[in-house]
Amino acid sequence: MTATVLSCEEFGSPDRGVFIFLHGFMGNGRSLQALAAALGGTHRCIAFDLPGHGRSLLRCSDSLKALKTFEDAASLILRDLDTLGINRFSLYGYSMGGRVAQNVALLAPERIERLVLESASFGIADPEERLWRYFRDSILLADVRTDKDLAAFLEGWHRLPLFCTLQGTPVLQRILREKRDNDVEELRLALKILSVGNHPSFAERLTGQPFPLFYFCGERDEAYAGAAETMKKKIPAMRLTVFRGASHDIHSQFPERIIRALQRLLEDESGEENAEAVSISEE
Repeated sequence: MTATVLSCEEFGSPDRGVFIFLHGFMGNGRSLQALAAALGGTHRCIAFDLPGHGRSLLRCSDSLKALKTFEDAASLILRDLDTLGINRFSLYGYSMGGRVAQNVALLAPERIERLVLESASFGIADPEERLWRYFRDSILLADVRTDKDLAAFLEGWHRLPLFCTLQGTPVLQRILREKRDNDVEELRLALKILSVGNHPSFAERLTGQPFPLFYFCGERDEAYAGAAETMKKKIPAMRLTVFRGASHDIHSQFPERIIRALQRLLEDESGEENAEAVSISEE
């Protein structure tokens, strides 16, 4: 595969197009591997390591060191896709990766076949609140210096209400093991670029775009489910799928349900159901 600036893994073949997967904070391309591999039977699927995550180390690449803004990161993904010879593609973004996916789509809407967001913020509209969030993110990992500190931080992070359904599950223990492999200094650098405080709200700009928009959220993730309902009022055509019994990290806890939802939306190209909210019951 032609070299890209961001590290990535590829699955499948381009029989029915290309799907790009963007992971969340402290994850990497392998975090969404189950989804990419499942769609690989019909699509060319590419999962990127975002800056400061996985093998996309900011301190080891002049191109990555040059990134300053959130839009810089989104533009880099488009350049890497050019390198891979990919023009049109679908985007799947989880949490932080969902915000990056929105910026990518807004930079090149003519290249987007569909945008699928999982538990992703649309950004912060108020400039003062945005600045405060950027400051908070800049000191988020200030006290994390050792592997023990990182383990303690991750335990506390995943006790936040948005991860409520993961508590006491083997899935949570797997997530914690994977995230302990992160380089803390890389995460600090990544937050300077990818903080939700480092870009404007994308909500207004997403209205009237030519690509279909899908949003997946967990029923128990109250903040993001509420944001999705608000966004659906602004964009009635947005297809909102609410996963019963799930919180923020749906793809880790219920990958088979996300895969089925993706397969359904790929089969339903008519868009007739876009104005309806859909709940997927636990099996």
